[in-house]
Amino acid sequence: MIALSSKEGKRRNLILNGNLWNTVLLISAPLALYALFNFLYGFFDLVIVSSIGNSEVASVVFIDEIKTAILAFGGGIAAGGSVIVARLYGAGNMDDARKNANVAFSASIVFSSIIAIVLVIFGKGFLTLLAVPEDVISTGLGYYNIQIITTAIMAINSVYFGLERAKGNSSMILYLNIIAMLIKLGLSILFVYAYQLGMTYVALASLISQGFLMIIALFILFSKKNSLFIDWRKLSLDRSILHPILILAFPVMIGKFLFSMGKVFVSSMAAFYGTSAVAALGVAIKITAGANAIPLVMEESTTAIVSQNIGNKNIKRAFKTYVISAIYAIGIGLLGMILTLSILDWMIQLFTSSVDPMYQQMITDIYRYEKFSTFTSAGIAIITGVFIGFKMTHISFLLNITRLFIIRIPLLWILQQSGVGYISLGYIMFFSNLGTMLVALVLLCLFYRKVKIYGYMGISYS
Repeated sequence: MIALSSKEGKRRNLILNGNLWNTVLLISAPLALYALFNFLYGFFDLVIVSSIGNSEVASVVFIDEIKTAILAFGGGIAAGGSVIVARLYGAGNMDDARKNANVAFSASIVFSSIIAIVLVIFGKGFLTLLAVPEDVISTGLGYYNIQIITTAIMAINSVYFGLERAKGNSSMILYLNIIAMLIKLGLSILFVYAYQLGMTYVALASLISQGFLMIIALFILFSKKNSLFIDWRKLSLDRSILHPILILAFPVMIGKFLFSMGKVFVSSMAAFYGTSAVAALGVAIKITAGANAIPLVMEESTTAIVSQNIGNKNIKRAFKTYVISAIYAIGIGLLGMILTLSILDWMIQLFTSSVDPMYQQMITDIYRYEKFSTFTSAGIAIITGVFIGFKMTHISFLLNITRLFIIRIPLLWILQQSGVGYISLGYIMFFSNLGTMLVALVLLCLFYRKVKIYGYMGISYS
């Protein structure tokens, strides 16, 4: 068995025994910076595409949600694998942790590659089936094909990031993504502004930057200096190991897939108000994503800390992690919302290169209600991270279904049938996020009460 390095051993001890306020902050900080850079990655993408036209913006809004939906498969396997690896890592069982890492890596490549190939071959029919407007399909088909191919590469990267998070090593994730973002941003500016190329080349920039990340990730994953190294001779889909991973991954995969596809369906319904309404909704969500970036990524650090402490049989510390993470996430989210409001007019102008007062007003009106997602979505994310850490990934599925299919889509249909204008797009964002956060809080309180009385998997709360 590979011994942990001094640095890795200190990090593990911090997660299991250190001051939790410091632990959450130190583990989350690199992920938070990564999330902020990742937001800028997508933000500047949309700004660059906005200089081309509103149809292109609408295409990006549609296709990026489809991309996110496909990523749910590779990301779900990475999430399921990383929870099990973190448990084993926290318990000090490195041999089994490495075996699970090998299988999670193999499964993610196989599933994501098959899905990507099928969706590229049947791309146009798939977009038509989703009721994507014809002008969006004709504008964005090339962008779609490249982005779908990119998802297969990102699946490999998600496994690497998941394993690093399982160890509590969030710094490497930050460094690599900063480099990838700079590559992506530089190429996008070069392609669009210098060579006057279209949105397809914005997707090509993403493909190249993610390819760079994949090369580095593979080098680290296959290095024998890595405590969770992947041995290419032992790559397999061992059913005895894969089955528990899929049991955990399946609810996350399906929940996130349906959530993203539901957002595609919402965009299709938003086309009822015209292509500009779809673009305005996408811009409003992107503006909110800046304030959301740090709070939402704390779901991942919460899961890692909770998982390791459960592996170390410390249930009370796992629940205390939720309280601290929630305070940090909601507080940061509120500060982000205040900052965004102070520069809102400037941000809107970035997305409206031509003076179009009506379009600008649409963005402003929708954002008026979408802005509250900065703390409601943060509340949902932290609770989801706790449940995933407890291997209760079906809660993630339930919350995603509640937010989109029980609240958001039915409410939008009712408002449209009642003759409410495009402002209904703002209403549905506010009420679906608030309602889901309240449901999540109730579920967490009930689960906490049960664990406090009966314990968890033979582990006492005290």
